[in-house]
Amino acid sequence: MQRNLRGLKTKQIAKRRAILEAAIESFAQKGFHNTRIADVAQQAQVADGTVYLYFQNKDELLIKAFEEMFDANLQRIRDEVDKQETGIDRLNRFFELHVELFTENPRIAQFMAVELRQSPEFYNKYPEYSPFKSYMSYMRQLCDQAVNEGEVRPINTEALIMIIFGTIDFVLTEWSVKGRVFSLGIIKNDIMDIIRFGTRPRD
Repeated sequence: MQRNLRGLKTKQIAKRRAILEAAIESFAQKGFHNTRIADVAQQAQVADGTVYLYFQNKDELLIKAFEEMFDANLQRIRDEVDKQETGIDRLNRFFELHVELFTENPRIAQFMAVELRQSPEFYNKYPEYSPFKSYMSYMRQLCDQAVNEGEVRPINTEALIMIIFGTIDFVLTEWSVKGRVFSLGIIKNDIMDIIRFGTRPRD
């Protein structure tokens, strides 16, 4: 009996994951407002009613897709970043892994670039919706470490977080949505060089 219950739970978890992945794919292709639950169900190869067994509506599907996608990937990124010895190395590794995550998964990059920009009405309806809260908190920790270790001069770390995250967001949007042709690897290194050394000539 216990084995059957565990097997059932495993299947439910797998089905829920398939629906979330189908939602990301559908939202990336059609946009949130043009996507129907039926589209997600078809992509996940389940009945329309099955989606509602796991999610109340399309809004919740979007919110959970963001939350779980970033929570899972953030843990993977943290495991790699925490291996670095210095604050600036950890910050640089975070930047690299963030870009790698989206270059390896273009649909996720497109999903993030488009669907993060929900209407004010959506944010008013769901005031707790903050898909990058955990991401930003971890970035704040990394920036504070780099400053405390003297790898970065004393600056407003909130401003640094905005610069880094805003830059990543813009670059990935240009790359995934607008079809700009450039090497993310090269521009990633150039951006980190500017963030680390600024625009002043080196001695």
